[in-house]
Amino acid sequence: MLSSMENKIMQTIFSECQNKTSSLVSPMDIIRISGLNNLTQTALDRIIDDLNKDGYFDLVYSDRRGEKIYCISLTNKGKAYARGKKIFKRNLIVRVLITLSLAVLSFVTGLILKAVF
Repeated sequence: MLSSMENKIMQTIFSECQNKTSSLVSPMDIIRISGLNNLTQTALDRIIDDLNKDGYFDLVYSDRRGEKIYCISLTNKGKAYARGKKIFKRNLIVRVLITLSLAVLSFVTGLILKAVF
C-alpha cells in the first residue's frame, strides 16, 4: 500500500508518462502538478527512490542546465497502477456494502427475536 503522498506523486508520474516509453520530469514539475506545495525536494527524492525500489518505474537522474531532471520509464507494475487503484476502490465499495447489509440483517434478526420472545 502506498501512502497518500506516494499515491499523489505516483499519479502525477503516471499521468506524465502515459502513452510514452519514458518521460523527462523535473522535481519542481512533480511538486507543482501533484499539488504538494509544502513538499521539500529531499523528501520528494526519498519518495521517488522508494517508488523506484518498489518497481513502479526505472529512474535515471539527469541534468538540464544545472537543474536535476528525472528520466522515468514505467515498468509493468507502474503501467498497472491505475488498474490497481480502480480494483482497490471496487473492493472497498464491496466490503462497505457487505458490512452494511450484514448490519441491516443483524438489526432485523434482533427485531424478530424480540417479537418472538
